[in-house]
Amino acid sequence: MRLIGHINGSSSAQQFGDFLYAKGLDNRVDRSGSGDQWEVWVLSEDDVNQAKSYLQQFQQRPGDAYFAQEAMRARDLRLEAAMAQQAHAQKMERSREAVQSLGRLPLGRWTTAIMVFCGVIFLAQNLGDATYRNLFYWLSISTMEPGGGSIGLPEVRGGQIWRLVTPIFMHGNFIHILFNLLWLKDLGSVIEFREGPRSFLVALLWTAIVSNLAQYWMSGPLFLGISGVVFGLLGYVWMKGKFDPRAGMHLPQGVVFMMLLWVFLGISGAIESMTGMRVANTAHVAGLIAGCVLGILSVVLAKARA
Repeated sequence: MRLIGHINGSSSAQQFGDFLYAKGLDNRVDRSGSGDQWEVWVLSEDDVNQAKSYLQQFQQRPGDAYFAQEAMRARDLRLEAAMAQQAHAQKMERSREAVQSLGRLPLGRWTTAIMVFCGVIFLAQNLGDATYRNLFYWLSISTMEPGGGSIGLPEVRGGQIWRLVTPIFMHGNFIHILFNLLWLKDLGSVIEFREGPRSFLVALLWTAIVSNLAQYWMSGPLFLGISGVVFGLLGYVWMKGKFDPRAGMHLPQGVVFMMLLWVFLGISGAIESMTGMRVANTAHVAGLIAGCVLGILSVVLAKARA
Protein backbone atom coordinates (compact mmCIF):
# COMPACT_ATOMS: atom_id res chain seq x y z
CA MET A 1 0.00 0.00 0.00
CA ARG A 2 1.38 3.40 -1.00
CA LEU A 3 0.51 6.97 0.04
CA ILE A 4 0.06 9.02 -3.14
CA GLY A 5 -0.94 12.42 -1.75
CA HIS A 6 -3.32 14.55 0.28
CA ILE A 7 -6.71 16.18 -0.33
CA ASN A 8 -8.39 18.94 1.69
CA GLY A 9 -11.99 18.40 2.72
CA SER A 10 -13.78 15.17 3.57
CA SER A 11 -16.30 15.44 0.72
CA SER A 12 -13.56 15.95 -1.87
CA ALA A 13 -11.53 13.10 -0.41
CA GLN A 14 -14.53 10.77 -0.46
CA GLN A 15 -15.36 11.77 -4.03
CA PHE A 16 -11.83 11.10 -5.21
CA GLY A 17 -11.74 7.76 -3.40
CA ASP A 18 -14.99 6.78 -5.12
CA PHE A 19 -13.56 7.96 -8.45
CA LEU A 20 -10.51 5.71 -8.06
CA TYR A 21 -12.75 2.76 -7.12
CA ALA A 22 -14.86 3.31 -10.24
CA LYS A 23 -11.65 3.20 -12.27
CA GLY A 24 -10.74 -0.14 -10.75
CA LEU A 25 -8.06 1.17 -8.40
CA ASP A 26 -8.49 -0.11 -4.84
CA ASN A 27 -7.76 2.65 -2.35
CA ARG A 28 -8.23 3.94 1.16
CA VAL A 29 -8.84 7.50 2.36
CA ASP A 30 -7.78 8.34 5.94
CA ARG A 31 -7.80 11.54 7.98
CA SER A 32 -4.36 13.10 8.31
CA GLY A 33 -3.89 14.54 11.80
CA SER A 34 -6.56 16.65 13.48
CA GLY A 35 -7.43 18.97 10.58
CA ASP A 36 -9.56 18.41 7.50
CA GLN A 37 -6.72 17.07 5.40
CA TRP A 38 -6.99 13.50 4.11
CA GLU A 39 -4.45 10.95 2.99
CA VAL A 40 -5.04 8.93 -0.19
CA TRP A 41 -3.57 5.43 -0.15
CA VAL A 42 -3.46 3.02 -3.11
CA LEU A 43 -3.41 -0.67 -2.27
CA SER A 44 -1.52 -1.98 -5.32
CA GLU A 45 1.94 -0.81 -6.35
CA ASP A 46 0.94 -1.32 -9.97
CA ASP A 47 -1.73 1.38 -9.63
CA VAL A 48 0.45 4.08 -8.04
CA ASN A 49 1.45 6.01 -11.17
CA GLN A 50 -2.06 5.99 -12.62
CA ALA A 51 -3.56 7.10 -9.29
CA LYS A 52 -1.05 9.95 -8.97
CA SER A 53 -1.98 11.14 -12.46
CA TYR A 54 -5.68 11.09 -11.54
CA LEU A 55 -4.94 12.96 -8.29
CA GLN A 56 -3.08 15.67 -10.17
CA GLN A 57 -6.00 16.10 -12.59
CA PHE A 58 -8.50 16.16 -9.71
CA GLN A 59 -6.59 18.85 -7.83
CA GLN A 60 -6.30 20.95 -10.98
CA ARG A 61 -10.04 20.60 -11.81
CA PRO A 62 -11.81 19.86 -8.50
CA GLY A 63 -15.22 20.94 -9.83
CA ASP A 64 -15.09 18.90 -13.04
CA ALA A 65 -18.35 16.97 -13.55
CA TYR A 66 -16.39 14.03 -14.92
CA PHE A 67 -15.04 13.16 -11.46
CA ALA A 68 -18.48 13.53 -9.87
CA GLN A 69 -20.10 11.23 -12.43
CA GLU A 70 -17.48 8.54 -12.01
CA ALA A 71 -17.75 8.82 -8.22
CA MET A 72 -21.52 8.24 -8.44
CA ARG A 73 -20.90 5.14 -10.55
CA ALA A 74 -18.80 3.74 -7.71
CA ARG A 75 -21.91 3.36 -5.55
CA ASP A 76 -23.47 0.99 -8.08
CA LEU A 77 -20.20 -0.93 -8.40
CA ARG A 78 -19.93 -1.33 -4.62
CA LEU A 79 -23.53 -2.54 -4.47
CA GLU A 80 -22.86 -5.10 -7.23
CA ALA A 81 -19.71 -6.27 -5.45
CA ALA A 82 -21.60 -6.64 -2.16
CA MET A 83 -24.37 -8.62 -3.85
CA ALA A 84 -21.83 -10.87 -5.59
CA GLN A 85 -20.06 -11.47 -2.29
CA GLN A 86 -23.37 -12.31 -0.62
CA ALA A 87 -24.29 -14.68 -3.45
CA HIS A 88 -20.90 -16.39 -3.14
CA ALA A 89 -21.34 -16.75 0.61
CA GLN A 90 -24.80 -18.25 0.11
CA LYS A 91 -23.42 -20.65 -2.50
CA MET A 92 -20.65 -21.77 -0.13
CA GLU A 93 -23.22 -22.25 2.62
CA ARG A 94 -25.40 -24.35 0.33
CA SER A 95 -22.35 -26.44 -0.59
CA ARG A 96 -21.54 -26.97 3.09
CA GLU A 97 -25.13 -27.91 3.86
CA ALA A 98 -25.17 -30.27 0.86
CA VAL A 99 -22.11 -32.13 2.14
CA GLN A 100 -23.59 -32.38 5.63
CA SER A 101 -27.01 -33.42 4.34
CA LEU A 102 -25.52 -36.43 2.54
CA GLY A 103 -24.54 -37.87 5.87
CA ARG A 104 -27.80 -36.92 7.60
CA LEU A 105 -30.21 -38.52 5.14
CA PRO A 106 -31.66 -41.89 6.12
CA LEU A 107 -30.48 -44.87 4.13
CA GLY A 108 -32.79 -45.62 1.24
CA ARG A 109 -34.37 -49.07 1.32
CA TRP A 110 -33.30 -50.02 -2.20
CA THR A 111 -29.89 -48.48 -1.67
CA THR A 112 -29.49 -50.62 1.44
CA ALA A 113 -30.66 -53.70 -0.43
CA ILE A 114 -28.11 -53.17 -3.22
CA MET A 115 -25.35 -52.60 -0.67
CA VAL A 116 -26.25 -55.76 1.23
CA PHE A 117 -26.40 -57.81 -1.96
CA CYS A 118 -22.96 -56.52 -3.02
CA GLY A 119 -21.65 -57.47 0.44
CA VAL A 120 -23.11 -60.97 0.26
CA ILE A 121 -21.65 -61.56 -3.21
CA PHE A 122 -18.26 -60.25 -2.06
CA LEU A 123 -18.25 -62.62 0.93
CA ALA A 124 -19.20 -65.52 -1.36
CA GLN A 125 -16.39 -64.56 -3.75
CA ASN A 126 -13.93 -65.16 -0.93
CA LEU A 127 -15.14 -68.67 -0.03
CA GLY A 128 -12.70 -70.22 -2.46
CA ASP A 129 -11.53 -70.25 -6.04
CA ALA A 130 -14.27 -72.61 -7.17
CA THR A 131 -17.03 -70.41 -5.73
CA TYR A 132 -15.39 -67.33 -7.21
CA ARG A 133 -15.25 -68.92 -10.67
CA ASN A 134 -18.89 -70.06 -10.46
CA LEU A 135 -20.09 -66.60 -9.39
CA PHE A 136 -18.15 -64.91 -12.14
CA TYR A 137 -19.49 -67.42 -14.65
CA TRP A 138 -23.09 -66.55 -13.78
CA LEU A 139 -22.78 -62.84 -13.01
CA SER A 140 -20.26 -61.58 -15.58
CA ILE A 141 -21.59 -59.94 -18.72
CA SER A 142 -20.30 -62.81 -20.85
CA THR A 143 -18.24 -65.99 -20.54
CA MET A 144 -16.40 -65.27 -23.80
CA GLU A 145 -12.65 -64.92 -23.82
CA PRO A 146 -11.33 -61.38 -23.11
CA GLY A 147 -10.00 -59.17 -25.86
CA GLY A 148 -12.61 -56.53 -26.51
CA GLY A 149 -13.84 -55.14 -29.78
CA SER A 150 -16.93 -57.35 -29.74
CA ILE A 151 -20.48 -56.72 -28.62
CA GLY A 152 -21.75 -60.19 -29.42
CA LEU A 153 -23.06 -61.11 -25.96
CA PRO A 154 -24.24 -64.61 -26.92
CA GLU A 155 -25.56 -65.37 -23.41
CA VAL A 156 -27.62 -62.19 -23.29
CA ARG A 157 -29.02 -62.87 -26.75
CA GLY A 158 -29.85 -66.33 -25.49
CA GLY A 159 -32.08 -64.88 -22.75
CA GLN A 160 -29.67 -64.28 -19.86
CA ILE A 161 -30.42 -60.55 -19.78
CA TRP A 162 -29.43 -60.19 -16.11
CA ARG A 163 -25.81 -60.23 -17.27
CA LEU A 164 -26.21 -56.66 -18.53
CA VAL A 165 -26.45 -55.56 -14.88
CA THR A 166 -24.96 -58.21 -12.58
CA PRO A 167 -21.23 -57.41 -13.01
CA ILE A 168 -21.85 -54.43 -10.70
CA PHE A 169 -22.44 -56.76 -7.73
CA MET A 170 -18.93 -58.28 -7.78
CA HIS A 171 -15.79 -56.58 -6.44
CA GLY A 172 -12.09 -57.33 -6.55
CA ASN A 173 -11.01 -56.56 -2.98
CA PHE A 174 -12.11 -54.92 0.27
CA ILE A 175 -10.91 -51.40 -0.63
CA HIS A 176 -12.73 -51.66 -3.96
CA ILE A 177 -16.08 -52.51 -2.41
CA LEU A 178 -15.65 -50.17 0.58
CA PHE A 179 -15.19 -46.97 -1.44
CA ASN A 180 -17.88 -47.93 -3.94
CA LEU A 181 -20.47 -48.64 -1.25
CA LEU A 182 -19.66 -45.49 0.71
CA TRP A 183 -20.44 -43.42 -2.38
CA LEU A 184 -23.46 -45.55 -3.23
CA LYS A 185 -24.85 -45.06 0.28
CA ASP A 186 -24.84 -41.27 -0.01
CA LEU A 187 -25.82 -40.84 -3.66
CA GLY A 188 -28.43 -43.59 -3.75
CA SER A 189 -30.04 -42.36 -0.54
CA VAL A 190 -30.30 -38.75 -1.68
CA ILE A 191 -31.99 -39.83 -4.94
CA GLU A 192 -34.39 -42.12 -3.06
CA PHE A 193 -35.13 -39.41 -0.48
CA ARG A 194 -35.71 -36.63 -3.01
CA GLU A 195 -37.32 -38.53 -5.90
CA GLY A 196 -38.29 -41.96 -4.63
CA PRO A 197 -37.10 -45.55 -5.21
CA ARG A 198 -38.24 -45.61 -8.84
CA SER A 199 -35.85 -42.83 -9.87
CA PHE A 200 -32.99 -44.53 -8.03
CA LEU A 201 -33.63 -47.89 -9.67
CA VAL A 202 -33.98 -46.35 -13.14
CA ALA A 203 -30.70 -44.47 -12.66
CA LEU A 204 -28.97 -47.58 -11.33
CA LEU A 205 -30.15 -49.90 -14.12
CA TRP A 206 -29.49 -47.37 -16.88
CA THR A 207 -25.98 -46.50 -15.75
CA ALA A 208 -25.16 -50.15 -15.03
CA ILE A 209 -26.17 -51.30 -18.50
CA VAL A 210 -24.42 -48.43 -20.30
CA SER A 211 -21.18 -48.69 -18.31
CA ASN A 212 -21.07 -52.50 -18.54
CA LEU A 213 -21.67 -52.54 -22.29
CA ALA A 214 -19.03 -49.85 -22.86
CA GLN A 215 -16.43 -51.67 -20.76
CA TYR A 216 -17.19 -54.99 -22.47
CA TRP A 217 -16.83 -53.45 -25.89
CA MET A 218 -13.50 -51.92 -24.91
CA SER A 219 -11.83 -54.74 -22.97
CA GLY A 220 -13.95 -57.88 -22.98
CA PRO A 221 -15.85 -59.54 -20.11
CA LEU A 222 -13.16 -59.57 -17.39
CA PHE A 223 -14.35 -56.63 -15.28
CA LEU A 224 -16.47 -56.15 -12.16
CA GLY A 225 -17.61 -53.50 -9.68
CA ILE A 226 -20.31 -50.90 -9.20
CA SER A 227 -18.04 -47.88 -9.78
CA GLY A 228 -19.56 -47.19 -13.21
CA VAL A 229 -22.93 -46.83 -11.48
CA VAL A 230 -21.42 -44.63 -8.77
CA PHE A 231 -20.06 -42.26 -11.41
CA GLY A 232 -23.43 -42.40 -13.13
CA LEU A 233 -25.28 -41.42 -9.94
CA LEU A 234 -22.77 -38.62 -9.42
CA GLY A 235 -23.47 -37.36 -12.92
CA TYR A 236 -27.22 -37.60 -12.36
CA VAL A 237 -27.17 -35.65 -9.08
CA TRP A 238 -24.72 -33.13 -10.56
CA MET A 239 -26.99 -32.33 -13.51
CA LYS A 240 -30.14 -32.24 -11.38
CA GLY A 241 -28.55 -29.78 -8.99
CA LYS A 242 -27.18 -27.66 -11.82
CA PHE A 243 -30.32 -27.38 -13.93
CA ASP A 244 -33.11 -27.94 -11.39
CA PRO A 245 -32.18 -26.49 -7.97
CA ARG A 246 -35.73 -27.13 -6.75
CA ALA A 247 -35.00 -30.86 -6.87
CA GLY A 248 -33.00 -30.45 -3.66
CA MET A 249 -29.92 -32.26 -4.96
CA HIS A 250 -26.63 -30.41 -5.09
CA LEU A 251 -23.01 -31.48 -5.42
CA PRO A 252 -20.35 -29.12 -4.05
CA GLN A 253 -17.77 -28.00 -6.60
CA GLY A 254 -15.08 -29.80 -4.63
CA VAL A 255 -16.86 -33.13 -5.06
CA VAL A 256 -17.31 -32.55 -8.80
CA PHE A 257 -13.62 -31.62 -9.11
CA MET A 258 -12.51 -34.77 -7.29
CA MET A 259 -14.82 -36.87 -9.47
CA LEU A 260 -13.40 -35.46 -12.69
CA LEU A 261 -9.85 -35.67 -11.31
CA TRP A 262 -10.33 -39.36 -10.51
CA VAL A 263 -11.54 -40.00 -14.06
CA PHE A 264 -8.52 -38.16 -15.48
CA LEU A 265 -6.05 -40.00 -13.24
CA GLY A 266 -7.62 -43.30 -14.23
CA ILE A 267 -7.40 -42.58 -17.95
CA SER A 268 -3.81 -41.36 -17.60
CA GLY A 269 -2.82 -44.64 -15.91
CA ALA A 270 -1.69 -42.91 -12.71
CA ILE A 271 -4.05 -44.85 -10.42
CA GLU A 272 -3.10 -48.20 -11.89
CA SER A 273 0.62 -47.44 -11.64
CA MET A 274 0.31 -46.24 -8.01
CA THR A 275 -1.98 -48.96 -6.68
CA GLY A 276 -1.38 -51.87 -9.04
CA MET A 277 -5.15 -52.28 -9.44
CA ARG A 278 -6.81 -52.46 -12.84
CA VAL A 279 -9.25 -49.62 -13.35
CA ALA A 280 -12.37 -49.88 -15.51
CA ASN A 281 -11.89 -46.41 -17.00
CA THR A 282 -14.36 -46.95 -19.82
CA ALA A 283 -17.09 -47.90 -17.34
CA HIS A 284 -16.34 -44.78 -15.29
CA VAL A 285 -16.54 -42.43 -18.26
CA ALA A 286 -19.57 -44.14 -19.80
CA GLY A 287 -21.39 -44.24 -16.46
CA LEU A 288 -20.69 -40.56 -15.84
CA ILE A 289 -21.96 -39.58 -19.28
CA ALA A 290 -25.02 -41.83 -18.94
CA GLY A 291 -25.86 -40.29 -15.56
CA CYS A 292 -25.47 -36.75 -16.88
CA VAL A 293 -27.70 -37.52 -19.86
CA LEU A 294 -30.37 -39.06 -17.63
CA GLY A 295 -30.23 -36.09 -15.25
CA ILE A 296 -30.66 -33.56 -18.06
CA LEU A 297 -33.44 -35.63 -19.64
CA SER A 298 -35.21 -35.81 -16.29
CA VAL A 299 -35.10 -32.01 -15.96
CA VAL A 300 -36.35 -31.48 -19.52
CA LEU A 301 -39.26 -33.89 -19.05
CA ALA A 302 -40.19 -32.33 -15.69
CA LYS A 303 -40.28 -28.85 -17.24
CA ALA A 304 -42.33 -30.14 -20.19
CA ARG A 305 -44.93 -31.58 -17.81
CA ALA A 306 -45.07 -28.39 -15.73
